[in-house]
Amino acid sequence: MDQNPYSTGDQQSVGNVGLLGPKFDGSIRVMQIISVALMMGVLSFLLVVLVLTQGEVLGLKKPDIISLLAAGFGLVMFVNHLIIPGVIAKQQLKKTAENGLGGTDEESQSFKVAGIYQTQLIVALAMLEAAAFFNLVAMLVEKNGLNLIVVVVFLSLMLMKFPTRTKVSWWVQDRLTELNK
Repeated sequence: MDQNPYSTGDQQSVGNVGLLGPKFDGSIRVMQIISVALMMGVLSFLLVVLVLTQGEVLGLKKPDIISLLAAGFGLVMFVNHLIIPGVIAKQQLKKTAENGLGGTDEESQSFKVAGIYQTQLIVALAMLEAAAFFNLVAMLVEKNGLNLIVVVVFLSLMLMKFPTRTKVSWWVQDRLTELNK
């Protein structure tokens, strides 16, 4: 199993991603809506912070304790978003393997495994969002540009995790291959 959370799978072609069906497409749309909603929450609060501070956060100065705590929390959440969603997915895949995928058609199997991808995606994005919000609060309180940099990094990470059809299809196909071995 590819442990890189930003990986799009091992396949070299996209020729076999059409087999997953309309239920699968609907689940991807749900993941995309959730992802955009989480990112828009951060962007909206960033706009509020910039308006309330009247742009005074754009300079770098020596960070105070809240800024340092927020940046440290961001580092912890970065590491967690790499580890915890994978652990959750592995446990859910193990449970799915024990319960069996046999007897169901390929579309139902894909939809079931896509639900596991959705769970790990939401957990990872929530961790990144929490770190971004903490840094936005620190930015509002202490007006430090360090926190703005951290927020931009976390928004970029959230954007990189955006669930495209190809990315999710490849992940699902990789997991189905593992489950059917």
